Amino acid sequence: MKHTDDPDAQLMLAFQRGDESAFADLFSRYRSRVLNTAYHFLGDRDAAQDVAQDVFVKLYASPKAYRPNAAFCTWLYRVTANCCLDEVRRRKRSRSVSTEDVPECAAACASPEESVSADELARLVRAAVASLPENQRMAVVLQRYERLSYQQIAEVMKTSVPAVESLLFRAKTALKTRLSPYLAEDTEPAAERKS
Repeated sequence: MKHTDDPDAQLMLAFQRGDESAFADLFSRYRSRVLNTAYHFLGDRDAAQDVAQDVFVKLYASPKAYRPNAAFCTWLYRVTANCCLDEVRRRKRSRSVSTEDVPECAAACASPEESVSADELARLVRAAVASLPENQRMAVVLQRYERLSYQQIAEVMKTSVPAVESLLFRAKTALKTRLSPYLAEDTEPAAERKS
């Protein structure tokens, strides 16, 4: 299916024909989305900036890579996801701090017995998301932070809607397990707390 009625696809096609202002328009429309996706996936602002720059450098250097058989935003999220995965692989090769180390650092900041502030909870959630396998993490980022539909996520990740549903179910189950000590409500009766 051609997406030539997509205004962003039209901009990309104009850029392919040499219209530099079309690239500037796409950059201004999508810069923050690409940056946010990368940040939520990687959990590191500097790395997210680098990934966003890589995405737009790739877009600028190889405009013909886009074909209007996918919505422009779907294609751009796919490029962003691939750049994020490349960054994760690069980190693993360089033996820097891996995302698997992040949850333990965050968990050490607050024990379940302590009152968890909103900032601490946000850190714990980011760390829990960072601990997910890459494909689950990307599905969560695209669904939760980018508000993509299951169909759009399937297109970005080149998989089926049932596979996306399965990824999100497993991710949510893992997150619930990981975060349950911090989200449990105080069940102690009020009368016992006063004594």
